[in-house]
Amino acid sequence: MSRNATISLVLYAPVPGYEPDRLNKTLDRMGEHVDQAAAVDSRLVAFPEICNCLGLPDEWQFEPLDGPTLAAMSAKARQHGMYVVCPLPTLEEGVRYNSSVLLGRDGRIAGVYHKNFPTHMELDMGIVPGTETPVFETDFGRVGLAICFDLNYREVAIGLCENRAELVIWSSMWRGVRMMGRWSIEFGFYMGGGYSQAGSFVDLAGREIASVTRNVCNAAGAAPLVTATLDLDRRLLHHDGNVDRLKPLYEKYGSTAASAEWIGDECLLLFSSQLDGVSSDELIEEFGLEPMREYVARASRDRRRALGGTYSKQQ
Repeated sequence: MSRNATISLVLYAPVPGYEPDRLNKTLDRMGEHVDQAAAVDSRLVAFPEICNCLGLPDEWQFEPLDGPTLAAMSAKARQHGMYVVCPLPTLEEGVRYNSSVLLGRDGRIAGVYHKNFPTHMELDMGIVPGTETPVFETDFGRVGLAICFDLNYREVAIGLCENRAELVIWSSMWRGVRMMGRWSIEFGFYMGGGYSQAGSFVDLAGREIASVTRNVCNAAGAAPLVTATLDLDRRLLHHDGNVDRLKPLYEKYGSTAASAEWIGDECLLLFSSQLDGVSSDELIEEFGLEPMREYVARASRDRRRALGGTYSKQQ
């Protein structure tokens, strides 16, 4: 049962910091990019890190959650009935954060993520690190958020994995494709990562499936989109123990009941249900298949038991 969602990343060319009325011009440009994403039927569009003040030569502009940037993007989300990921510096009860805000189809705030691992430059600005890795329910799947330097820290990926993310939007200042691929393989979620000059999507097996580079010399400032359609019902499995469990599935439901792409060089299986009204998770539960993230967690747990002398042979 495919659960497809078209997602767009904006390769965002910022308005130069010296231009008068810069913020309003920035919001107009951002709104145009939301329009572009809506024109290709995207369910969600995401901007790069600090999109409201990207390119400013001086200190970042911190806004409350009811400030002008989120107000403008909320109106666009509501106009097109689509989700918008808007990363910006926020000020909440006097505390500074580097945040990524998920706006729902109705324009309301559906979730806020605070960057867990700010750089020293950000800490020097008084930015406070976040401590949580929430994952937000949308009508097409479970979406997690991460920001730039977070990609260096497994703690963030582990939290997103534990909260059952299916797609992670990583808004950044750099490309990071190989590191996104590592997260995807180990933790079993799609990733979409974008910054001002390029954007990419990575599948569950860590493979780059869509990529665009923006021409930074474009005088018109137009930022192209990179767009991909992702099946969020797909699951990543290790092939250990799972290949043999596919046989009874096909015997019961037929040879076209599920897709299982074997990636032998990586010892991986990409699994998805092809049965109407039956999800991949339901087939996984019925036939005792084990997603990659759960296999790795179980192996780590049993390693600790073996070191402590409490491991017993699996039946």
